[in-house]
Amino acid sequence: MSMQMTLNMTGDINRKDLDKLFRAIVLGIYKDVIIGTPVDTGRARGNWQLAIGSAPTGEASRKTKDNGTSQVNEAKSKLSRPMAGKSAFLANNLGYIGELEEGSSTQGKGFVRNALRRAEVRLIALD
Repeated sequence: MSMQMTLNMTGDINRKDLDKLFRAIVLGIYKDVIIGTPVDTGRARGNWQLAIGSAPTGEASRKTKDNGTSQVNEAKSKLSRPMAGKSAFLANNLGYIGELEEGSSTQGKGFVRNALRRAEVRLIALD
């Protein structure tokens, strides 16, 4: 399963503001995806990973049934450096994450798509 959102920004925006916007968008999507991921054992929710520059490979060993506070704090640390011109990758490499996205859990489906839609709405509101 692969989904992508690409942002191309032009105009009068300085690097500091661009970094701030990039962080807000990435963290917003990351939080929404984590919170929206159905929870049974916590493995699917705990497996969300954020990387800068290239996509994460492999599975994370953590399990979480909470709102992903430790994952978000880890992401904030990774995003603390200047980000303009870089790519952020959110990944969950569990073999069944696509099935969860498509609705194999009674807790809900479309958590990734919904997070991307919410990000798009927030961006449009900035215009």
